[in-house]
Amino acid sequence: MSKYIILAFHLVLQGAILVKMSEDRESLFKLGQQYFSGDGIPRDLEAALDCFKRSAELGFAPAQFQLGLAHDPTGLARTYGISGDSTVAFQWYLKAAEQGNRGSMKMVAMGFQMGIHGAPQDRGKAVEWYAKLVQFDDTYAMMQLGLIAIDGKQIETGAEWLEAAAELGDPLALSLYRSYVKVGVLPALDPQKELALLESAAEKGDVEAMLALGLKCEKGEGVPVDLPKAYALLTLVSICEDAKARPDKASEGIARIKKKMGVNELKIADELFEAMHRKLSQLLD
Repeated sequence: MSKYIILAFHLVLQGAILVKMSEDRESLFKLGQQYFSGDGIPRDLEAALDCFKRSAELGFAPAQFQLGLAHDPTGLARTYGISGDSTVAFQWYLKAAEQGNRGSMKMVAMGFQMGIHGAPQDRGKAVEWYAKLVQFDDTYAMMQLGLIAIDGKQIETGAEWLEAAAELGDPLALSLYRSYVKVGVLPALDPQKELALLESAAEKGDVEAMLALGLKCEKGEGVPVDLPKAYALLTLVSICEDAKARPDKASEGIARIKKKMGVNELKIADELFEAMHRKLSQLLD
């Protein structure tokens, strides 16, 4: 009998809390998060959605973003067990975006760019929203601005955006820039700047950067020839190649470099590889 009394008290208490918080949009949002995750209370997605909806209707941007995700067929509609509605989702994303909610701003920009998330395709509006994200040093937004500019034959502007994203440490932006250089679309980066960006990306474990840097160290392109470093970098890349079960440039480079090194250099290369591998493992953990 006592457990039913406790349960009834718990329900009454929850009701009292909800009444008290009916005008407190932030508390409603936090309660919705608790219901969604099951943090401290039983998980209840219907209650979570109700809390998010009430908070969103009171103008709380994070709740509006969550409500957008809840109605988005490509978002969390299936998780909530409701039929998705892209139009409704976009309306909530837009409301939150207009208040500066970063996640919603990205959804709106992507929606206008590709005609998804319930938005009409409008490249001009996509550019406007991506430009607003730049204040957050959002490298994804910078890359999209760069790609849109390049597609529109605004080559100099496109180069500036990709370079800016790369300078903020985005390895993909650097990879994109270098791929456009290879096909003759963008001008080559300053050699010293490119080297610094490759070093930075390689330290973060970017495979393409490690490969490019390793080959430069082998050939002495913009840097002194450093066979142990080249060997260590390409060995790290080869681990990824082995995972894909296909030999590639790194594996070929290792075999080539190994023939050029003496016993002492090979020992240094192995020690350097172990140090790099250990550092990357710690970074990824």
